[in-house]
Amino acid sequence: MNIQLPFQVGDTISYTKTISESDVYLFAGITGDFSQMHMNEEFMKNTPYKTRIAHGVLVFALGSTASTLIQVQARSEMPSVSYGYDRLRFTNPVFFGDTLTAHYTIIQIDEENLKSYAKVEVYNQKGELCVVAQHILKFFTVDK
Repeated sequence: MNIQLPFQVGDTISYTKTISESDVYLFAGITGDFSQMHMNEEFMKNTPYKTRIAHGVLVFALGSTASTLIQVQARSEMPSVSYGYDRLRFTNPVFFGDTLTAHYTIIQIDEENLKSYAKVEVYNQKGELCVVAQHILKFFTVDK
């Protein structure tokens, strides 16, 4: 059975969002992560950052949005799930009010195992890389 995945190497999409204080507080409420790094402005004044920072996982989640958007862009009818992320790194802090752009680029297709691999990069408005990872999507055939 020869099944072709809906992507080609080099396919890409971007997603942009400004991170607000509300985003951080809502994320803290959902996850239960109320670290001083995210919640306590006075505490953070005494750190190298000088102000609160967004959760790394919140920033990283923008890459997941891009993953969904690239499937919409490809008009993919094949169901897929996230198979995981490799080499995830938080390379720069994200501050409240930063505008982030997540770039999602297909770097490898494994048609035998029905997987695609993508480079995920999230940059701030200054062009600084804040998050990097490799994402794996696992596709499934549909019985008709």
